[in-house]
Amino acid sequence: MKHIVRFTIPLFLGNVFQQLYNMADSAIVGQKLGVNALTSVGASASVTFLIIGFCMGLTAGFGIPVSQRFGARDISTMRKYVYNSLYLSAVAAVILTVVTCSNTRQILELLKTPDIYMEDAVKYLFIIFAGLSCTVLYNIAASIARALGDSKTPFIFLVVSAALNVGLDFLFIFGFNWGVEGAAVATVISQGVSGLMCLIKLLTKYPDLRSSKNKDYLRPNSKAVLVLLKMGVPMGLQSSITAIGSILLQIAINGLENVYISAYTIAIKVKMLFIPMFDSLGTAMATYVGQNYGAGDFGRIKRGIRDAIILGAIFTVVTMAVIMGLGRYIIMAFIKAEEVGVIDAAYKYVFIDVAFTGVIALLFIFRYSIQGIGKSLTAMVAGFMEMTARLIMSLFVIPFVGWTAACFTDPSAWAAGMIYCAITFVILLRIKEKQHGKN
Repeated sequence: MKHIVRFTIPLFLGNVFQQLYNMADSAIVGQKLGVNALTSVGASASVTFLIIGFCMGLTAGFGIPVSQRFGARDISTMRKYVYNSLYLSAVAAVILTVVTCSNTRQILELLKTPDIYMEDAVKYLFIIFAGLSCTVLYNIAASIARALGDSKTPFIFLVVSAALNVGLDFLFIFGFNWGVEGAAVATVISQGVSGLMCLIKLLTKYPDLRSSKNKDYLRPNSKAVLVLLKMGVPMGLQSSITAIGSILLQIAINGLENVYISAYTIAIKVKMLFIPMFDSLGTAMATYVGQNYGAGDFGRIKRGIRDAIILGAIFTVVTMAVIMGLGRYIIMAFIKAEEVGVIDAAYKYVFIDVAFTGVIALLFIFRYSIQGIGKSLTAMVAGFMEMTARLIMSLFVIPFVGWTAACFTDPSAWAAGMIYCAITFVILLRIKEKQHGKN
């Protein structure tokens, strides 16, 4: 457990800082520019999750073969995976930037974004899309570092990024009066700085990533590319499939009263302050299982799963305590206290989500562990399960029941994915263990 905890804590703190600088955008926008500007930024949240989620899943998938070869001490192959993952990430960033920047307004129109929020949402989202290369740079550098067992380096540079983002927010919004565009520019610059610093540190810190004798690993390698795509694309699509479910939820909520649209915008920000705790545990298990699977130590994989479940239960209790005690105060960091209706609706959403974080803990533990043993396509099915649950809630329940149904949409999706992943992982691990025993 101590190894999992040591690896998870920097991941969690890094994710919290990432959410904090996203929240800094929202808090500064909400307090300075008002609830409409804040909702305009939030109106693009599900689309941002779709695109950036794909980037994060793709780069995380690239890290799995790296962690497996590192666990097996196959350094030569590991180096090929590292450099080819950098090349693939660059190509993906260019393609996604061109596609999304060319269709920003159309995407928001598909979401049925109300006219009152449209113009600011377009401005904000276009800048975020234009800076996708910065997002991809940080995530691939962080993924490689974690695959090598180093979760501290990404954390350190993310802290720097968070501080820089907050400073730039004040400069651009208060100093230059750039409005929502200032928040977006601050986010892009801070991500670019953290990504560049993380990559430079990574390449200088680890001698295993370079060789003075043979530079063949620097060349694009078709076999390495195929392996990386086989792992990365399903994980990227899994994140995007989950995001499609969130988009459907966003569309359903956009059909409710404006107070609920604003409440959802804030609730998502608050929820994402706590979800990274569980996501970090899952990310740690992907590396943990990947390295031990590469080493053929199935007994240690089982012990790790047990300890991760215990940690997930502890995290759930802590999260509930924080929300029950401080939830409303956290929400009021985004808007003025007189917006009582928005605050009440947002708190209801956050409270219900947090009450079911034990479910998402199990979902992340088993889903990332499936990915760790190299079955990213299998894990992707969980994304379809989540999307289906959100589809049913968004099309057939929310329009008739309203805000309460929206509040229970995430827990229903988590439960659907968790049940599938738990059963699938147990079966896969038994199969892999038997195959290893025969070999």
